[in-house]
Amino acid sequence: MRPKKKQAAPDAAAASLREEETEDGWVFLADRSSRARAPSCMARAVACGGRGGGEQPFDPTAEDIVNRYLPLRRALRCDALPRQVHDADFYGGHPALLTSVYPAANERFEWFFFVCRRQCPGGRRRAGPGDYRLSQEARHRGNAYCHSFRYYEDGGVAGGARETEWRMVEYGDRGRGDGVNGGSEAFELVVCKLYPVRGGALHERLGADRAALSSRHRTDEDAKPQVLVQLYLASVSPGNPFACRMHRVGDVFDAHPAVITAVLPAANDRCEWLFAVVRRRGEHGDGAARPRKAGPGAYVPVRECRVVDGRRRDIGYRLVFWYREDDDEVRRASRTEWWMEEYGFGPDFPYGELPAARVRGEDEVLVVYKVYPKLVGGRR
Repeated sequence: MRPKKKQAAPDAAAASLREEETEDGWVFLADRSSRARAPSCMARAVACGGRGGGEQPFDPTAEDIVNRYLPLRRALRCDALPRQVHDADFYGGHPALLTSVYPAANERFEWFFFVCRRQCPGGRRRAGPGDYRLSQEARHRGNAYCHSFRYYEDGGVAGGARETEWRMVEYGDRGRGDGVNGGSEAFELVVCKLYPVRGGALHERLGADRAALSSRHRTDEDAKPQVLVQLYLASVSPGNPFACRMHRVGDVFDAHPAVITAVLPAANDRCEWLFAVVRRRGEHGDGAARPRKAGPGAYVPVRECRVVDGRRRDIGYRLVFWYREDDDEVRRASRTEWWMEEYGFGPDFPYGELPAARVRGEDEVLVVYKVYPKLVGGRR
């Protein structure tokens, strides 16, 4: 009888997975522990916005944003972009939602976002339960511009609007068109800087919240809530040419991962496939970390973590699986491993602050899966 293979492969691979994810510009879910490896020189430079001296705060100029960051983002050179600039559906919700799930770029409570929006001449930008209204225009060298806005919340029955303490600066390039679909729809890629009024009540409250969180011993911070928000928005509004492509399927466990990915385009340039599945509550254990049979093999759970926000609310969960072939010969001969990540949405997920999804029954839940291959013995 042939001796059984030792099962240490998933644990070793999981360690490399954590290392790789610290270099991932879109999904940044690495464990924060004292044993984590130090970031590479490239990662430190990117985190500082490409500036020398890693201790300097992130404070890009308008020229940095328009002449460096926007061209790199259009070319999908995400590895050369600073992590402080997030991809988000900026105009899809209230600014308080964005600041609650995305980390600030610096100590001044400033948030930076890459935003793909339809070209809309005029002084208003609709966003969630209100709109941004133009307060000042400024030009820079060439076709670069920056517009300053104030956020107003919709009023009650009287129809008035209330000015808030949220401010926004939109940076763009007038000489650059981001049209897609043969020019049938005009899109524009911009960078938005969001911040509260300096010295206002909101600014002081954010400072108090930061001080309270920094004094709290937090050892279970495993995942970032903005990832779940991004996946949810992608499942609600597919087809954005600047967003990841997500497919709606009935079940991802009815075939080998190589089969279900062979006929569908990848979501991004990292050979990752995203699937939105509406399944019955209780099916596949509702997020339980146990093996899932799929075709001629099974997904074996490797890691489990909860997704919480800054107030420790239960936003959802994340499970990492390694696909294990049933056939020993196939497993030994294969040069490729398949991995899957399952994302579920918890009771405190902010559904009410985001665009509504398709109507689902009370016994149905939305789950998002990410499937991707890895070379055996090497990094992705």
